[in-house]
Amino acid sequence: MRNWGACTALVVEDSQVQRDHMTGLLRQAGFGVVLQACDGIDALRQLDARGMPVELVLTDLDMPGMDGIELMHHLGELELASNLVVASARDTRLREAVASMRDGAARPRLLGAALKPLHFDVLTTILDRAAAAAQGDAALPQLMPAQFEAALACGQIVPYFEPRIEISSGLLRSLDVQPCWQHPERGLLRAGRFTPALDGSALMASLVLLTATQALRQLHAWHDIGLVSLTVSLKLPAALAADRGLIDRLSALVHEHGVAPRQVIWEVGASVLAGGNPISIANLAHLSLRGFGLGLDGYRADQTTLQHLSRCPLTGLRLERVLVHEASRHPGRQLLLQQAIDAAHRLGIAVLAEGLELADDWALLRALGCEQAQGALVAPPMPAAALVGWIKGNRRRLKELAAGSGWVASAKAPPGAMST
Repeated sequence: MRNWGACTALVVEDSQVQRDHMTGLLRQAGFGVVLQACDGIDALRQLDARGMPVELVLTDLDMPGMDGIELMHHLGELELASNLVVASARDTRLREAVASMRDGAARPRLLGAALKPLHFDVLTTILDRAAAAAQGDAALPQLMPAQFEAALACGQIVPYFEPRIEISSGLLRSLDVQPCWQHPERGLLRAGRFTPALDGSALMASLVLLTATQALRQLHAWHDIGLVSLTVSLKLPAALAADRGLIDRLSALVHEHGVAPRQVIWEVGASVLAGGNPISIANLAHLSLRGFGLGLDGYRADQTTLQHLSRCPLTGLRLERVLVHEASRHPGRQLLLQQAIDAAHRLGIAVLAEGLELADDWALLRALGCEQAQGALVAPPMPAAALVGWIKGNRRRLKELAAGSGWVASAKAPPGAMST
């Protein structure tokens, strides 16, 4: 049996009694840390705030707000867990979960499914499968900073651009810039696959500078062909927000590429505002005085208060996908959305919705006054060369979605839309 002493597990269960029971079983199995979440939304918030995946998620399937199957898909898309165990009081739901994961992402790996109440011997049998699976993973090379340094030198880091549209009109307004690694052996890797290994190293600053340079060069080219209203949004990691030297270099880059500061938005994480580092706050204020936009990346109502939002002159905030996806079908999420949007608007901050996949959610966001959105219903992240063709091919569709009458009718993502 695998030694889980250095590992973290998360129990997701709406019943306090069952939650405590499952937590006790995992501790008996040897897990060093066992976290608890009362539903799928709470689980995703905790995992996102943690900043790194857990080794195991043990989840119920029938929960209010977000059921276990939807949570499983989010875990795969966001790569927040290595392994998964599902439990339910209904055998039909277990079969549904197994079928769902067969068609889903490689991570998290579904170790097994069990009927509730879960018994220790059943859990240990399921966990034993993780040991065999880990042996298979050992052959996969880990992405190390040294490899990334070589990738920077070889031109393997490329920007992808995810369109952000104006909800009221369907018009393209901005592009979320996402660095990707065109790995020679493992294919295209999204930032979440390699940036955690760069935290605390000088390579993170190199990545930010390279991505900004690539994006600004491309933005200038788009302006030259008539797309003059386009802006770009670039992420500024928390550790770098306190580096005044880097802030000045980024400002100079914008000037060198002939781009107006108002056409560049620097996005920071909620931890920058919650931490209240005076140097970081001062640097953000400095960017604002120079005319740049300031965005909050990943707004979490439970962790970001009005006091936090008022600490620097934000021009926009991005609502997490967990709040947006299928909100039109869940009254509880609609309330959370409305509260978040109202709070931002009271401070004069525009709102962007992330993870838009349903036309019903688009209509809901429009009714609530949300300004912009991005997600599979709009477009997947794409290389720069694909943008003009995407605009021509989707202009009419997006205008029709913007003109939709409400969120009662069913809707699907456009053909060919990729998961973001």
